[in-house]
Amino acid sequence: MSTFSDLPLHPKIQESLARLGITTPTEIQALVLPLLLENPKQDMQAQAQTGTGKTFAFGLPLLHAVDLSKKVVQGLVVAPTRELVLQIYENLKEVSQHTGIVLEPVYGGMPIERQITRIKAGPHIIIGTPGRLNDHLRRKTLSLAHLTTLVLDEADIMLEMGFKEEIDEILHFAPKSRQIWLFSATIMGGIKQLIKTHMKNVVTVRTTAHQVITSQVEQYFCLVPTRKRVEAAARFIEATPDFYGIIFCQTKTLTSEVTEQLASKGFKVNCLHGDMKQTVRNNVIRGFKNRDFSVLVATNVAARGIDVSELTHVINFSIPEEHESYIHRIGRTGRAGKQGIAIVFVAPEQQYKIKQLERTTQIQLREISIPPIEAIINIKMGAVSDFIEQTKKPDKKLSPAHQAIKELIESFSQEEIKNALAITLAEKFFKDISRENISVQLSSTEHRGGQQEISLSFGRFVGLNEKTVREYLHEVCKLEPHEIRKVRVLDNRTFIAIPEDKLPACVNTMRSTPITKHKARIEIVEDIRHERSEHGPRKRMRRFDRKRRR
Repeated sequence: MSTFSDLPLHPKIQESLARLGITTPTEIQALVLPLLLENPKQDMQAQAQTGTGKTFAFGLPLLHAVDLSKKVVQGLVVAPTRELVLQIYENLKEVSQHTGIVLEPVYGGMPIERQITRIKAGPHIIIGTPGRLNDHLRRKTLSLAHLTTLVLDEADIMLEMGFKEEIDEILHFAPKSRQIWLFSATIMGGIKQLIKTHMKNVVTVRTTAHQVITSQVEQYFCLVPTRKRVEAAARFIEATPDFYGIIFCQTKTLTSEVTEQLASKGFKVNCLHGDMKQTVRNNVIRGFKNRDFSVLVATNVAARGIDVSELTHVINFSIPEEHESYIHRIGRTGRAGKQGIAIVFVAPEQQYKIKQLERTTQIQLREISIPPIEAIINIKMGAVSDFIEQTKKPDKKLSPAHQAIKELIESFSQEEIKNALAITLAEKFFKDISRENISVQLSSTEHRGGQQEISLSFGRFVGLNEKTVREYLHEVCKLEPHEIRKVRVLDNRTFIAIPEDKLPACVNTMRSTPITKHKARIEIVEDIRHERSEHGPRKRMRRFDRKRRR
């Protein structure tokens, strides 16, 4: 399949695709469409990031399978947010014109009586949010008796939002013979359980995550103390005069707090999270697209369904727990051939998470420093210069206040006037700039050197995991989190890298207060520099208390 014209689609759908200039399928479309068009009665699990064309991947086969002779609900698409429901509805409506297929969006925040009337009219396909769909099912204003295909879009996000019970209830009302097409960006535990419980003979399709991130996105990590993240974000915004971006936060509370603090600094900013009323959310999205404000602070869930192609920056206030969410987030910048910048803030004591993220995503991040105050001042001086230039243009007529001020100025010396002007301009352009040094200065020991790797003779088989080991080293061995550079837990062995000068005390503590009841053999891990293999230096281990051989 190289073009959509190669597919056995409804002629009117083909015409709509051609009219819209949609000719070449994306990777997920090329993988999914031939399978579902050939066998629509097939359960499918497809993994692909948002922005890769998933809507047409499931939407075109769904439209193609509609029996126009039956005015009943034959297809149901469930999506986590109202924004995504409307986006799917608009996309499918656009390609199904003149086919006779009736689509209906169903979501909260709209009068339910109007929805009841439209559902009674007999739409062929309904696109809705879990909560409102269940409301109709309980009221018996929606019947799924004739449903043939259930699509779960962004299923991982629905589970993350706590919609598991709602999804189970929808499946309870649906016929046992229905097909499920499940689309998600990640395969979390809940997804696997859903597949195991409700699907059979599943065909799995997966696209590679790195294909979503283009070379147009420059990716960085920035070491920022947790309490200084707002100030750091402010520095990056001020260092970019044309900043237009999203700041992602993990919680609704943090989203509101960050928005308030940035607004207090004079930035044009707004927030978006799941607790906001639909009308408010619509206004926020509209305002962001119209550039009424240039900074949007949002939760990961709330930002689903927003399609903005000219973002300059994406800032993550922390590394997402699901690393594939990181890929989804930063994929929102660097679009339409324009360069984008993605920055993730990392607390100094959590530097190890950077390597975990790089290993999982197979992406390398470069370190970037918080812009110094001198850089911000230099950038703002351009605005000061423009302001002064504008005052050169003589007004047609000076107001009485202007005339009085000019007369007053003539009574002062040139030096006095310069000082007064400098103070006034500083108040106007530099009032909210914090001169606090928020850059993280790490010693060479904390960065790379001065570390010694040791090995313990037990691992997962005795119940250890990375979190347990790190907590033990911090609470019992009194190591600071940033000093614990490496913890790797295998089945029967655990590797730890800690500062050399803390090693003797740490080992003594491990022996006097062991992490488990099992007796551990503690060994030093050494690189054998003169015996390199194709995989790098070989390792050898010696007992901690054995003297080095000279």
